[in-house]
Amino acid sequence: MTPSQDAAGYGKVLQQAPGGTSGGDMKLDRHPLTHIRRHHNWSMDDLARLLRDQARRLGLRSGIDRNRIWLWESERAVPGQESQTLLAAVLDVPLAYIGRHPWPTWLPAAFEQPAAFSPSGSRAAIREVQITRMDRRSFLVFSSSALVDVAADWARIEPRHLSQALDGRRVDPDLLSWLEQRSGELRAHANGPHHHQISGLVDAHLATTIDLLDHSRYTTAAGRRLHTVAAGLAHCAGWLRFDADRHAGAQRHWQAAVHAAHQADDRDLAAVALSDLAYQAAWLARPADAVRILEHARSRTRAPAVRSLLDLRRARACAVLRDRHAAGLALASSEAELDRMTPQSTPPAVSWMSQSDIDADAGRCWLDLGDPARADAAISTGLRDLDPSRSRTKAVFLTYRAESSLRDRDAAAAADGARAAFDAALDTGAARCIDLVSALIRRLDGRTERPLAELRDYARERLAG
Repeated sequence: MTPSQDAAGYGKVLQQAPGGTSGGDMKLDRHPLTHIRRHHNWSMDDLARLLRDQARRLGLRSGIDRNRIWLWESERAVPGQESQTLLAAVLDVPLAYIGRHPWPTWLPAAFEQPAAFSPSGSRAAIREVQITRMDRRSFLVFSSSALVDVAADWARIEPRHLSQALDGRRVDPDLLSWLEQRSGELRAHANGPHHHQISGLVDAHLATTIDLLDHSRYTTAAGRRLHTVAAGLAHCAGWLRFDADRHAGAQRHWQAAVHAAHQADDRDLAAVALSDLAYQAAWLARPADAVRILEHARSRTRAPAVRSLLDLRRARACAVLRDRHAAGLALASSEAELDRMTPQSTPPAVSWMSQSDIDADAGRCWLDLGDPARADAAISTGLRDLDPSRSRTKAVFLTYRAESSLRDRDAAAAADGARAAFDAALDTGAARCIDLVSALIRRLDGRTERPLAELRDYARERLAG
């Protein structure tokens, strides 16, 4: 199996979603391992055979049989560490998840089905984000194939006319104008240093907009404006969750943003939200999914800045896949599209897009392609010109530069860079930034060079403080 297959969701919490899931009659008391087998049409014997095969590939001996599987699913026994490692390999779950989460919460379960691109389907997808859920960090809700289907469906389906016969009072024009202004202000604050403090405000304004869509009467033009507001807020809420490593919530909100933008006939905003789903896929080691999503997303874009962003993210995914030619073409296209960018043609969702982003992300591409010296030069250029207010992006780019120094075997530069990245990440309060640089520092365990040992001590002291 590969990360692009359906098993590549990491430990989704078992829960029956309104409107049903791909699990059909899924209940909370069914073991997640049972859901996995049924999702893949595996018998207990099938799963036992897969685990024994995996053990042989690793040079291990395993006596796992259907009875052992039954004991795990009936909760009469807990698999040992070696058995859990074999399961993780078969299900394409990173080993780190086993260490972070106890059995069986790290297991991927049956996946939800994305909503159809119809007025009723979009309403369901948008309303979905109002539902309070257990949303543990790093757990996904859509399978790889379903996620790509979202992008493919959007790329070929045109929006339908909004109904003007909804129950409730007609939307007040002043209220609508206020919502548009307020949502723009909130999105701007979400990019600043106090982003975590406004998450509740973004959610509250999104809930208000969804209620208006559900219960008020409005003209077709007003309906498009409401859907645009909902799309922008859902897009923003998705990023706030992504920064907190709440990946299931990020997926749901970005899917809602795609649907709301689709109903507003805002192709560029829908494409940006799809590209965020692709970025998340690449971040979670699913670059092949990212490439496929971005191919669909780019097909209907209008703004050069949006195409530049999508091309840049495609370059990143291709670099992870070690496709140097495709990565180079995508980087060149991203630069060409950025040159065509004008203030009048640039949607607010990508107004931040700049040459510094291309430079630093190109450096990340060169790093993945095995050229750390070229990577360091490009990332340093991107950092030099980056807008100082983009603190989370700065923390990520600093981590990339520290990694390039490490790969270039410069222990002192790697330690200095990682320390700067660690400080920047802690200042943002964004879990994904802290996790990224912490993972780099953990990779230094066992290295005896003095700068790296001092870095590990520094990181421990800051976390303890």
